[in-house]
Amino acid sequence: MFIKQPLVNISNLLTLRYDPTSVSTNEIRNITYKEISNWRRQQHANGIPSDKDIENAIRRLIRMRIEEYQVNRITVALSSGIDSNVILSLIRKEFPTINIECLTVRFDDGSVESIDAREIAENQNAGFHEIHIDNPLRDLPLLLSIIKEPRWNVYQYYFIEKAKTISNTLFTGDGGDELFAGYIFRYKKFLESIKSNYSWLDRVQTYLQCHERDWVPDQEAMFGEKIEFNWSSIYLKLKKYFDNELDPLEQVLLADYHGKLMYDFIPTNEKYFKHFNINGIAPLLSNEIIDLSIRIPVSLKYDFTHNIGKIQLHEIIKRNISSYSVENKKMGFGMDLVKFWFRIGKEIVTSNLEKGRIFEDKIINREWYAKSLTKISQSKDPRYISKMLQLLSLEIWYKLFITDEMSSTSSL
Repeated sequence: MFIKQPLVNISNLLTLRYDPTSVSTNEIRNITYKEISNWRRQQHANGIPSDKDIENAIRRLIRMRIEEYQVNRITVALSSGIDSNVILSLIRKEFPTINIECLTVRFDDGSVESIDAREIAENQNAGFHEIHIDNPLRDLPLLLSIIKEPRWNVYQYYFIEKAKTISNTLFTGDGGDELFAGYIFRYKKFLESIKSNYSWLDRVQTYLQCHERDWVPDQEAMFGEKIEFNWSSIYLKLKKYFDNELDPLEQVLLADYHGKLMYDFIPTNEKYFKHFNINGIAPLLSNEIIDLSIRIPVSLKYDFTHNIGKIQLHEIIKRNISSYSVENKKMGFGMDLVKFWFRIGKEIVTSNLEKGRIFEDKIINREWYAKSLTKISQSKDPRYISKMLQLLSLEIWYKLFITDEMSSTSSL
């Protein structure tokens, strides 16, 4: 059989949603626990960066990039969340007359987040473009041919595609959650679950319990004979983030940074940037901002009592957008999985997997798949829906890169 692409680590991708054993080609630097520990020991001598220090550093990077590319028209990937709003507001402060066009993705009719994003863009004297994606699976063969890994939630392709028609320069707010403690829905659960005598393994297992959307309770039964899977190998991949003396929440941030951000979000964006020949800029992931962020103790980034994260970014927003509400609740560029499944997702998945290669070649257990479809019908569990969409992407990837049975121009 002619194989165009080496087999990726499917067990990692279907359990963590990323493969930490893959070669990272992005320019985001590693952060080690020793580096953070050194800063904690020296913080009294060197001082802790303020939110103003962070703001000034972001402003410098924005000025440098816009002047470097000599553009008078740029695009910004905008949601109603704080990260992209920090970037938008500081671009406008630095360049009051530059033409800014904001882009947001919408999946459902009447999206409150899209309405909020439009209002934010208008308040910043920026244009606004809403990319409505009725079927995010339609172009999956094309998207997977670009990123070369079996993923399904890779629809940032659409706003990057739109950005290219407007400008060669696109700014994003990537990195805010991982560097400044934005995943508050997981932190409180983690901190309330761990005990002082927990080993690194206990903490890894608790961490994964807080990422339960990425795997299912009967995960082991999902794989076929060709795939070796055991939880111990997954735990060992996360060990280095939790087998150290760091604050428990600092360990979580370290694992988050070296997880989906480094091996999913950023490399996926970079492949699309390269595909469209566009300058993608994530100011929060510049080396200077990363260095400043790791010098800030996690207790100053996240307020456990009130379950509020990204405290430094909130302060920047308060100074620059008086009308911004820090109470905004956002889905980001995501969708209601249950609603999508029963609208068109189930039909697309089942029609493409009815005679699935991944079952025939014993990559995935067909019986598990059938039982999981029944579970979704009975419980509407979004975790299993997410798994079905992952299996669809695996089938498409397999036919694109392993068996050569599908073309990137195919439409679902």
